[in-house]
Amino acid sequence: MALLAAGCMAAAGCLVAAGIPAAHAAPSGASAAGSAQTAGHAARHAARPRIGKVIATITIKRIHLKIKVREGVSERMLSKGVGHYPRTALPGTVGNAVLLGHRTTWLHPFGRLDQLRRGDRIVLKAHHKTYVYRVRGRHIIKPTDRRALEPVPFKPGKAPDGAYVTLISCTPKGSDRHRIVVVGKMRK
Repeated sequence: MALLAAGCMAAAGCLVAAGIPAAHAAPSGASAAGSAQTAGHAARHAARPRIGKVIATITIKRIHLKIKVREGVSERMLSKGVGHYPRTALPGTVGNAVLLGHRTTWLHPFGRLDQLRRGDRIVLKAHHKTYVYRVRGRHIIKPTDRRALEPVPFKPGKAPDGAYVTLISCTPKGSDRHRIVVVGKMRK
């Protein structure tokens, strides 16, 4: 899978994310047919939130979580709560909104991520709208596995068929050996 370089973070809190799938990258090539697609892509990404801006609030009743979501996944952003992985879908839009958070350091918003069950509600409030996602599954993956970042999580190359949210943190607690990934999908 082709990846674009996008340094994120490492060390004590873990959450190393070294790249974004090509599906989130700007299209390459300059064919006449692709020009309209490229222009549409540029327009979608021109209004991206600035790094550090609060873009949503995430609420998950089962794990007693209610915290702000900021654009970016640097150590500085994650020390304040949950970070939105830049260039992934925004809350409520088609594609995959990828959110990262610590389990044991700083505010440890995803400390109880392992307690989520299929069907649990993940609520994102953004721009005066409420988006409700339902947990579809949980995965434990290696830090180098980037399939959770795909527009349809864990389905490389598949075109998005709805709005997804993917929550990522390190596991086991206190270790950066693996990642715990919880995927939710918004009902139509």
